[in-house]
Amino acid sequence: MGAVRGRLDRYIVSEILGPLGLGFLVYTFILLIRFLFQSAEMIIRRGLPARVVGELLLLSLPNIVVLTLPMSLLFGILIAVGRLSSDSELIAMRAAGISLLALYRPILWLSAFLTVVNTLLMVYALPWGNHALQQLRLEILTQSISQQVQPRVFYEEWEGKVVYVFEVPEGEKRWHGVFLAESVPSGKDNQVTIADWGEVRVDATGEKVILRLYNAIRHKVNLTAPDRYEVSRHRRLDLVLEDQFTSEQKAKIEVSKGIRELSLTELRRVQKDPNNPREQRNLAEVEVHKKFAIPMACMVFGLFALPLGINNRRGGKASGFALSIGVIVLFYVLLSNGEEAARFGRIPGWLAMWAPNLLLASGGFFLLLRRNRDKSLLLSRIDRWIREDVWRSIVRVQGMHRDRRRAKAREREERRERRLLSGAERPARADLVLRLPRLRLVFPNLLDRYVARMYGMVFSLVLLSGVSLFIIFDLSESIDEILKNHIPLGVVLRYYKYLSLQMFYEIAPIVVLVTTLMTFSVLARMNEITAAKALGISLYRLALPAIAMSLLVAGFCGYLESEVLPASNEKVAKLKDRIRGSETVRTYRRADRQWLFGQGRYIYNYLHYDPEGQSLQRLQVFDFDTAHRLSRRLVTDKAQYIGDAWVFNNGWSRSYSGVEVTGYQRFESPKIVRYPETPAYFDSEIRPPDQMRYGELQEYVTELQESGQPVPELQVELYNKVAFPVISLIMALVALPFAFRLGRQGALYGIGLSVVLGMVFLAIFVFFTKMGEVGALPPIVAVWSPGIVFSILSAYLFLGVRT
Repeated sequence: MGAVRGRLDRYIVSEILGPLGLGFLVYTFILLIRFLFQSAEMIIRRGLPARVVGELLLLSLPNIVVLTLPMSLLFGILIAVGRLSSDSELIAMRAAGISLLALYRPILWLSAFLTVVNTLLMVYALPWGNHALQQLRLEILTQSISQQVQPRVFYEEWEGKVVYVFEVPEGEKRWHGVFLAESVPSGKDNQVTIADWGEVRVDATGEKVILRLYNAIRHKVNLTAPDRYEVSRHRRLDLVLEDQFTSEQKAKIEVSKGIRELSLTELRRVQKDPNNPREQRNLAEVEVHKKFAIPMACMVFGLFALPLGINNRRGGKASGFALSIGVIVLFYVLLSNGEEAARFGRIPGWLAMWAPNLLLASGGFFLLLRRNRDKSLLLSRIDRWIREDVWRSIVRVQGMHRDRRRAKAREREERRERRLLSGAERPARADLVLRLPRLRLVFPNLLDRYVARMYGMVFSLVLLSGVSLFIIFDLSESIDEILKNHIPLGVVLRYYKYLSLQMFYEIAPIVVLVTTLMTFSVLARMNEITAAKALGISLYRLALPAIAMSLLVAGFCGYLESEVLPASNEKVAKLKDRIRGSETVRTYRRADRQWLFGQGRYIYNYLHYDPEGQSLQRLQVFDFDTAHRLSRRLVTDKAQYIGDAWVFNNGWSRSYSGVEVTGYQRFESPKIVRYPETPAYFDSEIRPPDQMRYGELQEYVTELQESGQPVPELQVELYNKVAFPVISLIMALVALPFAFRLGRQGALYGIGLSVVLGMVFLAIFVFFTKMGEVGALPPIVAVWSPGIVFSILSAYLFLGVRT
C-alpha cells in the first residue's frame, strides 16, 4: 500500500511540475519584458558588457520571483487537477477508495518546499538584491556618466549649469560641439563657453565630476554694461561640476532606501525604535510579517487550488487559467488594503498581512471538505437557487429570444408570399416559382466562428492574466510611495485604468503568440484538427480565423497608438508624478522653458514669454556656424513679434571669428530682426514621443531635420508607431507553423514554446531598435527588419506543414 501511495504521490507531483514550470516561465518572462524595454537603451547606449547585463538581470530576479512563484504554483495545480478531472482519472482514484485528502498530501509537500524557498528569497535575497541593484546602477552611472548627456538635448542636472551637445560622432565617447552656460544667466558676470570637443570624467576618488573641454572659448560680459567684454581661448579647460558626486549618490540611496529594502534585523530595529514616527514603525511591522505571509501563500494556494481545479468538462484548463487570475487578484487586493489599514494603525500589522492567507485557507479547507463528500462547492440553498432559478431564467430568456427570431422570420416569409399573391389577376395556369439558393458567406462560416470564439476566449484569459500580473508587480513597487505620500484610492485607480491601456499595447504581441499556440494545441489534442482534415479542410483555411483575429488585434493596437495612448500616457505621467510626490508641475510648453534650440542654428535663452503680447523678455540669441562655433550673439531687453519679424528694443549684438570679436553694435531704438521661429514656435508643446500622434511626431521630426539636427531615435519612435502594432499579426504567423507541428502534445507545450519564441523575437526586436536609435542602422531598416525576417521564416515553415 505504501508503494502504491508513493507512486501516486510522484505521479501527481509530476503532473503539477510541468504546468508549474511553464507558468513560472510565462509569468517571469512577462515581467522581464519590462526590464528589457527599460534597460535596453542604457545597455546599448552605454556599451555595457555582457557580464554587467547579466548582473542587472540577476539582481532584478528576486523581486520578480517572490511574486511569480506562488502564482505559478496556483496555476500548475489548477491545470494539473483540471486535466486529471477532465480525463476522469480523479473519478478512477475516488472509485479506488482514495480521498481528496490523500491527494492533497503531495500538494502539501510541494507547497511546503516552495514556501521555504520563497521565505529564503524574501528574507535574504530580496533586500540584498534591491540594495545591490542600486549600488550597481550607481557604479554604471559613475563609469558612464558622459552618456547621460544626449546630443541635441539641453542637460540641466548639474546645479546652475546647462549643457548642450551638438553631436556625438559614431565610435567616439567625446562630444563634438559643446555649449556651456548658466542655467539662469546672471546679469553682472555672465559666462558662456563654447568648445570643439568635450567629455565628462570622474576623478580617481569617484567624488569629483569634471567637465573637460578642448579648444574652448569662454565669453564673459556684464549684460547691463556690455561695453566691457572678455574672450579667452583655452586649449584644455577643466570645470568641476560636482564635488561629492559618489557620496551624494550613496546618501540618496541610503535616504531613499525603502522599507522593502531593509533586512529582517533592520526592520525589527526600526519597529522597536521609539524615536521613529508611529507610521514608520507600523510599516516596519507590516513588512516583517509580509516576509513570511507572501511565501505562506504557496501553502494557501495549494489548499485552495485542489477543490477549485476539479472540473469534469473538457474546458478544465481554461477554467483553471481564469480561476488562477481571480484568486491572485483577490489575494493581492486584500494584501494591499490590509497594508493601507495597518499603516494608520486601524488594524494590527500581523492581522493585515495574515488575513488574506487565513481567509483563503479557511475557504480552501471548506471547499476541500465539500469536494471530498462529492458536494457542490456552493452551499445547498445557493446551489439550488443557481441551478433551478437563475439557470432556468437564463434558459427561458434564451428560448424567448430564439422564438422571437423565428416568429420574425415567419412574418417576413408570410409578407413576401402575400406580396406575390396580391396585385393583378393571375392566369389559370400554374405559376412557375424560382427559388434561388441563399447567399452563404464563404467566410466566416460555422467552423470559422467556432475557432474564432475559442481564440477570443483564450486571448481574453491570457490578456487578463498578463495585465493583472503587470498591475500587481507595479503596485508592489509603488505601494511604498502610495502610502508615504497619502495618495487617495481614486488616484491609484485612475492611474491603473490609464496604464492598463499601455500594458495591453505592450503585451499584445506576446498574448497573440500564446493564444495562437494554445488554441490550435487544444484543437489538436481534442482531435478536432484531424476531423477538419478528414473533411477536406486545409490547415491554411483553418488558420484563417486566427489570422483574422490577430489582424483585428493589430488594428486595435494601431487605433490605440494613434488616438488613445497619446492622451492616456500624458495622464499616466501626471498621475505617476503625483504618486511619487513630485511638487513640480509637468509641462511640455516651449514657453515654460528658458533654453531652446531653434529651427536653424540658433540657441534661444529668455526669462519669460508672453503669449498675449507675443513678446520675449531679456532674450539672448546665439548663432552658430556649420562647425558648431559661435558666429554671432544678440541680446535685448525685450523682443516683440510684429508683422512677420521680431522687433528688438534696447540691446546689443557681437560677431565673432574664433576668439576675435569682428563686430559690435548697440541699439536703443527698435531693430527689426528676422528669425525662422515665430510666436507659434514658442507657444507650442514638446511632448515625449509616446504622447504624440503619428502626424504630430512626424511634423516634429521634420522640424528638427530641417534645422540640421539628425534625430535617429525620434525616427525610430515614428516608424515604431506603425511597426509595433503589426507585430501582433507577425506573432500569429510565427506561431501557426509551430502550433500545427505540435500535434497532440497539448497546450502546455504551446505555452513553453511561445515563451522561447517570444524571448527570441523581442530580444532581436529591441536590439535592432536600439541599433537604429544610436545610428548604427537606418531607422526604417532597424524597425522593420525583425518583423520581415520572422515573417519570411514563418511562411517557409508554414509551407512545409502537411495540410
